[in-house]
Amino acid sequence: MKNQFPKIRFLILPLLIISVGVARLNSQTPTDNPPPLDNYQETQEKLCREQSVSGKRTYTFRTLPRATELDGAYGKIPWYKKFLPFFKAPEDKYGIDDIRFLRSEYGRPAPVGESKRSKRMRLSFEQKLAEAGQQQEARLPKFDWRENGLNVGEVGFQGFRCNTCWAFATADAMQISRQLLAVRSQKTDFDKNVRPSVRQLISCVVPKDADYCKINWHGEAFSFMVDKGLPLGGTSKYVANKSGYVCDAETFVKALTWDFVSATPQKPASTEEIKRALVTYGPVVSMLYFDSCLWLYGGGVFNEEQNQNGTHMVLIVGWDDEKGAWLIKNSYGADWGEDGFGWIKYGSNNIGQFSAFVVADPKEEERITREFGQAKK
Repeated sequence: MKNQFPKIRFLILPLLIISVGVARLNSQTPTDNPPPLDNYQETQEKLCREQSVSGKRTYTFRTLPRATELDGAYGKIPWYKKFLPFFKAPEDKYGIDDIRFLRSEYGRPAPVGESKRSKRMRLSFEQKLAEAGQQQEARLPKFDWRENGLNVGEVGFQGFRCNTCWAFATADAMQISRQLLAVRSQKTDFDKNVRPSVRQLISCVVPKDADYCKINWHGEAFSFMVDKGLPLGGTSKYVANKSGYVCDAETFVKALTWDFVSATPQKPASTEEIKRALVTYGPVVSMLYFDSCLWLYGGGVFNEEQNQNGTHMVLIVGWDDEKGAWLIKNSYGADWGEDGFGWIKYGSNNIGQFSAFVVADPKEEERITREFGQAKK
């Protein structure tokens, strides 16, 4: 009997541990079969919390969508290592040292050599706005284009493995610039339903048979719009695939010009520069650094301040000085942030780096209006 006690004790101890564990589990959940832990959520929150932050976080986490493929769209992709073709456009405001720096560090210079027509029209446009006092809006403590007569479009979702943020941001920027031109020109016949598609922009900008999900450069998309135009019509359904896209747009509408907000675009533009560009030209495309927390953002003011080179592109549509933050439209779906929009603290994660705007062409808009008007008859 004495020899059997250690064996019985050896069997009883694990049973007691299991019983206590089951009791604790049942006390924490009302279900008989509690759902498994979402390891992806836990892992992302752990990575974020381990990231150093200068102060108390001023935003909340969201519940992440479950994904089987996690790399790609939210990875730290060194965009500056990609080949970047030459720009076309805006005014000669860049210093020779800045151009040399951009060429050596990023593979291309700032956009230079604006056409005489676009320069003349842009200066006239800015002068008219100044005379009308509309540029005073840049001094407002709060501004949101959604509350100032513009439809900034539905929030898109680029997918888990597709780095197409550049296409979502630039397509929106151009379409909103077209709408803003119509509003300021009092053109009531601007057809808001004739919208571009992200799929067509990707299909027409990215070389055939290339990986469509590789990260690209918003300047290349804007330059394409100046040279060829924003594609309209054609196959529009967006699919986060790496191939299979065909450029079958019905027509293209050219942009007048585009430009960086700052004369030193490799550095984040100042708050004043971005505000002035926002009220003058409409929403601004900006880069910011994707860190371990951005994908988790659920609301409030994102303030990680991880100031490294930008790896993600968003559309700045407003600001709030009381919050000390930019209002951005993202392409992570409506479940991200506040219905797909979010607040990023001024300067956080290098927001404002390579920020740029695009300007719609009045002559092109007249042509497109005639073209689509005749097609409807």
